Amino acid sequence: MASILRVNTLTDASSNNSVATSVLFNGSAKAWGNLDGTGTIAIRDSYNISSAVDGSTGYYTFNYSSNMTNDDYSASENVAETSGFEGHMNRYPAIDGIATNKITFGATFKPTGSSAANYDVDELYVTIFGDLA
Repeated sequence: MASILRVNTLTDASSNNSVATSVLFNGSAKAWGNLDGTGTIAIRDSYNISSAVDGSTGYYTFNYSSNMTNDDYSASENVAETSGFEGHMNRYPAIDGIATNKITFGATFKPTGSSAANYDVDELYVTIFGDLA
């Protein structure tokens, strides 16, 4: 038998710190992921990410376990390094597609003295804020 606990505010045992449950619901990340994007891609760790898809060179998709309400949510992504180019490239914004069930991003870089191109990345991170469906 399931039960429901209904509260407006959570507080610690000494009642020194409290937070409204609306802050927890509206202000916490609804999904995040840490991806190894080289070779056979793999999710290192995640929350609300069911799978990752390797599109083409430097393009990846995270599929959500639970969908977002709409595609107006906030997303940010970052990479830690790209093989052979550590500290020697300019990076371009790379979120390429946002949908209620997934986010697609690319890793576009401009190595020093080269043209911009997509590269597979060693570490890619994404964080999603918004409303779950």
